[in-house]
Amino acid sequence: MRLALIPILACGLFGSLTPGAAQAQTPPTENTVEDVVVVARPIEEAVTAFVGEVGAAPRDRNLARWDRTVCVGVVNMSPRYAQVLADQVSAVAMAVGLEAGEPGCRPDVLIIADSNGDALAQWLVRSEPLAFRPDLSASNLGQAALRQFQTSGSPVRWWHVSQTVSADTGEAIGSGQTVRVRGASRLRGNIREDLHHIIIILDTSRIGSISFSSLADYVAMVALAQVDAEADTSTYDSVLNLFSSAALPGQRMTDWDLDYLRGLYASRPDALSESRQQREIVDEVVRQREDRQQSQQDPSSADTTEPQK
Repeated sequence: MRLALIPILACGLFGSLTPGAAQAQTPPTENTVEDVVVVARPIEEAVTAFVGEVGAAPRDRNLARWDRTVCVGVVNMSPRYAQVLADQVSAVAMAVGLEAGEPGCRPDVLIIADSNGDALAQWLVRSEPLAFRPDLSASNLGQAALRQFQTSGSPVRWWHVSQTVSADTGEAIGSGQTVRVRGASRLRGNIREDLHHIIIILDTSRIGSISFSSLADYVAMVALAQVDAEADTSTYDSVLNLFSSAALPGQRMTDWDLDYLRGLYASRPDALSESRQQREIVDEVVRQREDRQQSQQDPSSADTTEPQK
């Protein structure tokens, strides 16, 4: 089956890539209150730690995400299971505000199953190097991370490629290209980072006896966000613990995971800095968790609308 993958990658499966490329302090006045200590809420501290642990963007870049739509393709798996996997990733994508690609769309997310993940990863990188490290500025995590991708022995491994684009038009920004400035702002930049494509390898010899539903949730999480493969989420109830000793029986995607994804997609794509984007994600996740806690304490305030069947 591997030989069949060469034309899939080489013939433009993911489309083309364009080559790329302190706030002032207010002086104290008579009315300034001295010695004010701001104590963060426990939930905010936990969320901030989780957001900081999970995300993994290229250096000096915001976290990238899909712009409006995402198309999922599955290779080297029986049609029945391939469809279930693609449907689950698409369902989570729609839950965070994206549109799923129509049948026959060109995949942005390519999921490949194989019994030897290391060998397949090395073969793919050797055969299609530009699919992993295109001639772009900060489109991926770099050569050291790519070596780890090829030799990690992980049951599931992934490689994200992103693209810097104009925040207004979505047009790819090339190396040395002038970016139109729409006006000075402390909130918005003139560029954003879009995910361009993701390659995910499932090592069937290492996945073990976990349920297919759990696997599909795990794949959905890493397909929709730039997740750090080395993230330690053991102190959180997260599907990212699936292949660790911290996994709960029947581990599935949890509120922590969905809140994070929704926070990522609710944050400004053109946030002026990494820290501002992270702050927006934290604020949104905290809001969701506090709303849920309030609903549990006061059931009458919960949304009782049943989903359409």
